[in-house]
Amino acid sequence: MMRKKSIRESRTASIISQHRASLIQKSLETPAPPNDTLHIKIKSLRTSDQEPKHFAIKVTFFDQLLVHAIIKSNGSRDEEPDHFIANGTFAYDPSDYEKMCLLADNPLVVHIQPLRNIDVNKSSVSMDIGNFIKISHTASINCCNVDILPIFIGSDEEQKMCIRKRLEPMVPPATLNAKSWDTLPLLTMELDLERDPLNKFHHRLLQNANWMKITLIGSYNMFIPFEKEYLYTAATKAPLYGESKLGLVTFSQGVREPRRFKCMDFYPKWESLRSIGELFTKSDVKLQCKLEDLLNDDNIDLPYYLNQILPYHTCVWGSFHRTLMLLDDYEQWLWRHIRSYKWPLEIHIYGETGGYSFMAFINLFQLLFPGEHTVRIAVPLKWVDGVAMMKECGCELLLTPNEKPPVITDVTGGQTPPPKTKSSSKGATESMVTSVSTLNETQYRPTGSDANDAFVFVEVQFGRPLKAVFKPPKVLKEEITAMLTEMELEAPRNRACTGRGQPESDWQKTIRAAANALRKVPYYGVTEFCTFNRQLSETRTRVELTTSFWQNAAIYVNNNFIVKQYLDSDEKFEELVMMAHACLMRSAAAMLIPGNTWHDIDPVLRAARHARQMQDYTHAMELYLQLVVDKPKYPHYWRELSTCMKDLDKDWAIVCLNKAIVLDPRSPLTLLSKGAMLFEDDPTEAEPFFFAILEFNPYWTIGWVITSVYFYERELYHLSDTIMQYANKLRGEQHHETQFSRSWERELGDWWDSTPLLPGMSLYYEAADLLLRLRAVPLAEACLARLLSETVETTAYYHLVGVCCRLRGQYKEAICHLTVGLGKFGEINYLRSLEAECQHRLGNIKNATESFAKVGTCVNTLSILMSLSSGDNAKTRSILMELIRRQASAYSWTALADNWVRTHITNPDEEVEEGVKSTEQLNAKACAIACAVQALKIDRRAGRAWAILGKLVKPSARRLHCLQMASSCGWEVTDEDVSLSPTPCHFVGSALRECRCYVCDTTKV
Repeated sequence: MMRKKSIRESRTASIISQHRASLIQKSLETPAPPNDTLHIKIKSLRTSDQEPKHFAIKVTFFDQLLVHAIIKSNGSRDEEPDHFIANGTFAYDPSDYEKMCLLADNPLVVHIQPLRNIDVNKSSVSMDIGNFIKISHTASINCCNVDILPIFIGSDEEQKMCIRKRLEPMVPPATLNAKSWDTLPLLTMELDLERDPLNKFHHRLLQNANWMKITLIGSYNMFIPFEKEYLYTAATKAPLYGESKLGLVTFSQGVREPRRFKCMDFYPKWESLRSIGELFTKSDVKLQCKLEDLLNDDNIDLPYYLNQILPYHTCVWGSFHRTLMLLDDYEQWLWRHIRSYKWPLEIHIYGETGGYSFMAFINLFQLLFPGEHTVRIAVPLKWVDGVAMMKECGCELLLTPNEKPPVITDVTGGQTPPPKTKSSSKGATESMVTSVSTLNETQYRPTGSDANDAFVFVEVQFGRPLKAVFKPPKVLKEEITAMLTEMELEAPRNRACTGRGQPESDWQKTIRAAANALRKVPYYGVTEFCTFNRQLSETRTRVELTTSFWQNAAIYVNNNFIVKQYLDSDEKFEELVMMAHACLMRSAAAMLIPGNTWHDIDPVLRAARHARQMQDYTHAMELYLQLVVDKPKYPHYWRELSTCMKDLDKDWAIVCLNKAIVLDPRSPLTLLSKGAMLFEDDPTEAEPFFFAILEFNPYWTIGWVITSVYFYERELYHLSDTIMQYANKLRGEQHHETQFSRSWERELGDWWDSTPLLPGMSLYYEAADLLLRLRAVPLAEACLARLLSETVETTAYYHLVGVCCRLRGQYKEAICHLTVGLGKFGEINYLRSLEAECQHRLGNIKNATESFAKVGTCVNTLSILMSLSSGDNAKTRSILMELIRRQASAYSWTALADNWVRTHITNPDEEVEEGVKSTEQLNAKACAIACAVQALKIDRRAGRAWAILGKLVKPSARRLHCLQMASSCGWEVTDEDVSLSPTPCHFVGSALRECRCYVCDTTKV
């Protein structure tokens, strides 16, 4: 029996070992994103005690425990260079930009605590140190916070960080027990960052990143005295990676102003640590400024309020949030946003009996000036008003306002009624918006404790200015003298003035008047005119001065003066400077204010792209045709229309693409699309277009790779290899090449979940991906064939092959390839979503639902909307809300409106009786209408949204209008939908229920 048992156990062990080996082999075959590793080494802990002592040390960062050990202090003995007493590691993915933005808001936190009355030999060190620290008294714990953002965004040479810091008590001791700074424990630690070479692109992106820090100091002259029973919360916006650009951050745990607190001189606290209940949250960088440094545009009497002895109406936060801004494109967007809007801030006072809500609009315009990166400002608080917030800041309210303010007891003992509020309900998804009514018809009740408004102190700081200071190169006096001598040696020539026939004497006066007028003309958006009138024309705006006047001045300077004559006296030199100011105005503006390359997308173009990405090709074609009719000379619209036409009619696609070639024969995408289209019929005819790609785009790596594949297919192997060698050389030299965004709402965005292309992968992956987005399927298949001859099979390969088959209409072949990829690499989201879409195309709804249930998470709008049927109906609305937040489109809003209708409204035409159910249906109806309106804001021709409005809105005139719009947009409208159609007289405002006039009889619907 014992022998049989041992045999059975050995067989079980062998089976387990084989299973583990297969899992390890499978994990090795699956490519994982490369990570960077941060190594933390504790070098020494020096204390004032002569004898060494044992300490429990815990080092945490973000939400991870990095070091957890027992160490021994070294007293006065110096530490050894290569010796460390504790260490830990922290691995992170630099390509996870959203998490990198969050890491900037968190420090490295170190806790130490002396160990007493325990045996600390090696046999007993296995005790739970974390539980020991929690059980022990916090008074003996010392802490420090280390800002390690510089090591994440530093260059390759800045991979090491040596830190020596004093550890302060977690709980400040009493005055009698206070210790000298020199006696506090001194910690020496070393941070060493190990960067993976495959993440080189992300490293460069992080090195060029900027950061934004918002410090909320405190609020003064508050409406009610500070009470511990109330919860004081503040909220504002902060940069966020993604399409929303901005995210909500909160400052909670507002406290009464501590003794000896100076709002102009203190150490701000990490709000991220305060929010999780940490006791020690102080940072290293001290906020120091003078009262004169504060921007006080509203002329608040700051000395009066800051010098009050009793801070009853003051609430202090003294903490900050900080986030990364990773893209230059984002900085351009932020620059335009700060120029157009103010920054929002809300302060809420919550209590059991009610509370108050305030808001402030922070003007950050000073940060747009070159070299400015910090602004400290005093901002008055206003009562919360959703309309004012949208007008000033371009956003909705940040938090839900209070709805029931309490009654305030004044100083005399009486009761002061709170300001009256009015509220309006906009539906279940929209919060109650409260605004303070006026005491009379012309004046609002001030938000402060006296006759003035309350105010807040805020500091906003960037890592580097949004606009750098331009420093012209210094030209030595000897060089200027040499140039002047060389110029004046030339024989004088008769240079007549050609500037519109004006006399020379008038030109000097004109230039002087222009230079003075430029200082008085407003900068942005003001249509005032200059106050001077000159012979050349009538009064001119600033735009005319910066566009035409510089040319006239340059002609005069070129024709009418000799340099040496202007260097003889200061007066003439000043005149020369004024002329140079006018001449160089345009070039200086072009240098300091570069062109706005980041522009908003045309609403019709955005709707057309959404329709194409939702495979609604007919609707997309109508919108693209509208665009090309409005702007027939814009070549990119013709190219996008051609790409859309390739899925409908190839002949019309050729016509549109030829039009794009005629309008812009140098566009890389147009040349590539035309060459790939000719490659399908006659590869020889496509040769001039691929040579044009090489000629016009010498640093476009992907263009060279695709051209190499083209010549390889034509069996010109030597030429193909030569071009590919040059492409690899370009990749190694990292030239600035043409980049085309393939993200949501862009031209190259598409309906399938994007193939993840990591740094270091073969160039054929990116080439095939780009060709598929241009519908150049044969050339993309050639790229994949070349790829397979050089590398092994990957999930990206099977996904691209499946997309090729899917675009050809070969759904079963696509499912076959995807099944092989899923069998080799396991459950991959983008493979499953493509498989589900193919099953849906074949009509296998059950199989499609099962595939979508296995996906887990989708990225693209089409996949998400198609997968809703396979999920939990209770989560549908939350999924749609998240989709709208990330990828808002008319299709997403319409799906949400339809969800409200199907879930809560049984009969839209039926009058709702009073009761609990009536309120729910009324709110659902209002939400459905609001969602349909949002869909129409994105796409005016969204027929389904018009149909939903036609069933829900009243009166009947609006309903008929919406139904007719739905019918004109291609949505079928039945006779039941128009049974309640009004008479034509109703459209002109008549209140008649029934009309029998001639017009109504002849035009009755």
